[in-house]
Amino acid sequence: MVPPLGRSPEMNDHGSTRNDDRTALDGRSQVTAEPEATTTTTVIESPDAITGISWRRVYECPSPTAFRARHRERPEERGWIALDRTFTERLESAPVFEPDFAPEIGSLPLVDAMVFLLAATRTDPPGRIGHVAARTAARFSGRATVRMTGAPLHAGEQVVERVVDRLLEIHRVLAPEAAAPEFEIAIPREGVGDSHALAAGIACVLALFGCRCRASTAATGGYDPVTGRFRPVPAATLGAKLAAASRWGLRRIMVVEGQAFDGINDLLPVSGHGGPPGSPASPGSWVWRGIELRALPADPAALPIRVVEEIAQAPRVDVLRQALGLYDRHVARNLGTTLEAVHEATAAFLPARFDVEVARRCDGGGERDGIGEGSNQDEGIDSILALMAADIRSRKNLHAGRSEEASAWFEIAKRFRGRDDLPDGVLGDHLLYEQAAHRAVIAIDQGVLEDDGTGTGPHAVLEDRLTDLDRRWCTTNQSMQRIFLANTRARQRLYLGRLELDVGRCEAALADCLAHESRWASLLETYAGRRLRLGNTNLRRQENFWIEHLVTFAMLQDPRGFDRLAWRPDRRPLEGLLQARTPWMERNEGEAADDSAHADPGAYDLLALLQWHWLAAGGATPDQLRAAAGRLLELAAAARTGEPPHPLPAIAGWLLRLDADGVLDRPALHRILIEAVRAHVIPAVGSPDPGAGSIQRVLAHRSARILDLEGVSNGAGGGWAETVSTVLRPASLERYLHRIIEDPELVLARCPY
Repeated sequence: MVPPLGRSPEMNDHGSTRNDDRTALDGRSQVTAEPEATTTTTVIESPDAITGISWRRVYECPSPTAFRARHRERPEERGWIALDRTFTERLESAPVFEPDFAPEIGSLPLVDAMVFLLAATRTDPPGRIGHVAARTAARFSGRATVRMTGAPLHAGEQVVERVVDRLLEIHRVLAPEAAAPEFEIAIPREGVGDSHALAAGIACVLALFGCRCRASTAATGGYDPVTGRFRPVPAATLGAKLAAASRWGLRRIMVVEGQAFDGINDLLPVSGHGGPPGSPASPGSWVWRGIELRALPADPAALPIRVVEEIAQAPRVDVLRQALGLYDRHVARNLGTTLEAVHEATAAFLPARFDVEVARRCDGGGERDGIGEGSNQDEGIDSILALMAADIRSRKNLHAGRSEEASAWFEIAKRFRGRDDLPDGVLGDHLLYEQAAHRAVIAIDQGVLEDDGTGTGPHAVLEDRLTDLDRRWCTTNQSMQRIFLANTRARQRLYLGRLELDVGRCEAALADCLAHESRWASLLETYAGRRLRLGNTNLRRQENFWIEHLVTFAMLQDPRGFDRLAWRPDRRPLEGLLQARTPWMERNEGEAADDSAHADPGAYDLLALLQWHWLAAGGATPDQLRAAAGRLLELAAAARTGEPPHPLPAIAGWLLRLDADGVLDRPALHRILIEAVRAHVIPAVGSPDPGAGSIQRVLAHRSARILDLEGVSNGAGGGWAETVSTVLRPASLERYLHRIIEDPELVLARCPY
């Protein structure tokens, strides 16, 4: 047998061995044990129990009960006893051999990152198991090393290499020195296919984090090299795989989300994790004859946090922090990740009482009801994990337009600041600098565009952090943080300039936006986008923000004229800005208007593209407008919410501005604006008002103004603006709204975003 460390050729007939400085994974088919981390010598606890049993022979057994039969056939093969005791530990199952039978024979120490795999063999009985094992490489290598220690698996190495390449891209964001692990695949019979990919991915994550796999865990799932995502296995193969898992006593099987179970009887959904009987079923979790099946995400970027939470045995705190940091950067910041998914992923790091506290605070029951600086209940919580989880929730709520919830979660995160040492590297920079920017954006979305002058407000703290970075010799990551902070100050100045119709403030905002233009490509596209693979940071997003400044300067030529949708700015005063050396402006107008370069653009890209058409001399062609409107309707349908999220209503408004010739289906655009308004109509007396704490209510007044300008009837004989509630929380946001709407002709000019 070959456990996941191989053996040296010096093994004698009794099984004793010395493994002198050999690589971790040797392909020879004999039993050995894992060397201690501080030595190159392999020590076998029970040398007389080892007789050269290959993994292939082990996994040809239909179940561990066959070990006794094999031992009866050849009593000298006492390795079957050691194997039984090894699998008893790894499966946490009942032993085949009684403990008092050959008590001098112990179990074999196997690699920690060992995950069982399932093979749909046409055998009697059907199905067999195997394993994928991974361990830290003996020396740095850019690619994974894969050994077959059982029967051959055709192209199995290539599948593992592709999975590992993708996972290393993700992992090296916070651990750039990480080396590809070494792998072993052991199966009983010659095979083809890629259903070992998910097991290899799990083993890779465990090895990179230095974690042991929980007992009795198997996985089955393929990998699509084109999309770079895991994929479910054919449902027809599951019957044999489940049968094999049942015979071996496996209790947990990981599959890929979207897995079909056609033809599998007795499969039942599992009730919510930790919930009472009868609680709603957990999505992606089932039980089949005592075996739990749990779906893992198809996106490899979401795998580390799930592996650490659900598969790793007693992971260390530093591992949990790193996994949560990777989730934040690769998954939570992705615009396609839902708020509900983020709350579920971070639930393990925050007590449920915080959810109750936020709900109580945000239902109008008091801005600081239940808010404290900490309590005895927080003891035992890792402060950095709690801070990170609450911060992730805060940012996701902010991007969803839920300003009040964002502020509440930030206050919770703030309680845990300073309780432990600031983490080193990228994570520490985020907590020190990027959180300051996040707090300032929350303030903006709560109508606080200027501090109270005490020097402790969010914008003053932002100023202090930015000054700190301007004065220091920055790392690459800190230079990126400096752009984030400068952009946040630019946004604060820009929206204050719009509110006051102050060109000088807008010029200061533009200076902040362009302050580090020479490094946009290297820091945002190369470092943030390609190296860190941040889901919400790239060069295009910076370009989109730059165009927002151009639109503001155009609007300030005639703020009241901007209230007429057919109004166009004079391009001559903007010529210098339009010729600025940015990636957008370096293109000639034909290239910038070429929608083929923006196939299926995201919502923010689409908004910026339409604004560019409005600024450019040639405008947009009818075909370009139809394509943009079609894309907007696709995005609205995909949102699957009653209230269309920002910036979809803004896109509808810009399409109406550009559609001078009436080529678009304007009622379809009106419907998006109407849905945005109806989410914030004045509620009946005594009815809940969930939108009162959201910046979306401010934006709903802009949608209402556009509908009124379009002459769309609200069915009640009045204007749409009259139907939108002006009640907002906190009071600063309500004051901000009243300043915006005090003059209806200036609503479009003064409104943020």
